[in-house]
Amino acid sequence: MLTPKTIFPAFYFTLALVFSTSALAGLYGFGEANPLTQEEKILDMDVPPLNIPNYRRLMRDNIQTLIRYAKAQKPNFQVMLHEGGELLYKSLWEYHLEGYQKARSQGHDVSDPSFLARLNQTVPEAYNPEHNFIPSFYKNIDAVAFNNLYCSPRRLDDFFKNPRLKIAAISQCPSLKAYEKAAALSVADNILFYGFLKPSQAFKHIAGQPVINENARNIFKISDASNISLLLDDSDFSSKDAMIKDIRNSNFDIIVINPLFHGQTPFSPEEVSALRFKKNGARRLILAEQNISEADMSAYYWHDGWEIGSPAWLRRFSFTNAGSLITEYWNPEWQNIISRHFKGIVLSNYDGVFFTGTENHRYFEKMTPLE
Repeated sequence: MLTPKTIFPAFYFTLALVFSTSALAGLYGFGEANPLTQEEKILDMDVPPLNIPNYRRLMRDNIQTLIRYAKAQKPNFQVMLHEGGELLYKSLWEYHLEGYQKARSQGHDVSDPSFLARLNQTVPEAYNPEHNFIPSFYKNIDAVAFNNLYCSPRRLDDFFKNPRLKIAAISQCPSLKAYEKAAALSVADNILFYGFLKPSQAFKHIAGQPVINENARNIFKISDASNISLLLDDSDFSSKDAMIKDIRNSNFDIIVINPLFHGQTPFSPEEVSALRFKKNGARRLILAEQNISEADMSAYYWHDGWEIGSPAWLRRFSFTNAGSLITEYWNPEWQNIISRHFKGIVLSNYDGVFFTGTENHRYFEKMTPLE
């Protein structure tokens, strides 16, 4: 029988907790840099907008555009979404949006919330996301990383338990005992697991972090992997060489990194290639993190004078990252910025991408509610 002790000794996980830590984790769902204001929470629109964009489809379109480019260059380019599972299928929100647009075009009074119930809509009876997957999008996604599938009441919906879709779990656990139990369960469930006890201790270290289900296999696809590490915060490394040395001295199957060291200096194709091999000599995957919908104020593309509303597509401070702003991600100027950045990722020889910021469509949906 598999027990936590057969996966890794607790001693090594304890070592990972002794490092000095201060910064909040820069990943949605773990820490709240700029929560909704009271005004945003009680948003009330006297005049509903004439047209509400399908923010989920616009998010899918951005991701699809980048994937098509990557696949044209590297057919085996791998794609993992963070918290992007609901983009894989047509949601009830989208069906309701279609009903809203239909009602407005036909002159219905949409100020009464019951109008959707009165309208003959296209929502299928006994709606089930499993029957509403979007094949053109779904087929290009290799994995989805969900927050807190373990160490919390959240559970994976059955329709995501698909053999071709790899699942990763990023979980904050209340204790070492809970972490060990979660790790054991993840192995039994064939789910990649990255866990931590405190957000301030997450996404910063490779050395001392336990490798769950360590192996000497060559990993060419996400579906081949048994474990994962997310090294998204490189602030504790004084140089790229130090970070590269730590990564090369580990046996993780997949490592996700920020492609710009300290937010400024890209890893060269040669450096990315050097990271591709585990300490035991086997091959692994190196994925680059890219936020699809937030502009980083410290990034190379940021202009002096930019602020919320200037340019107009900079809409709000990020919920998670204190130094980032949520964009109108469908704006052509922003699309050009992320396209150039993504091209650099593909040409730098990464095995794939870890898309973050996929959840920000929810903010725009809240700001333009269906009345």
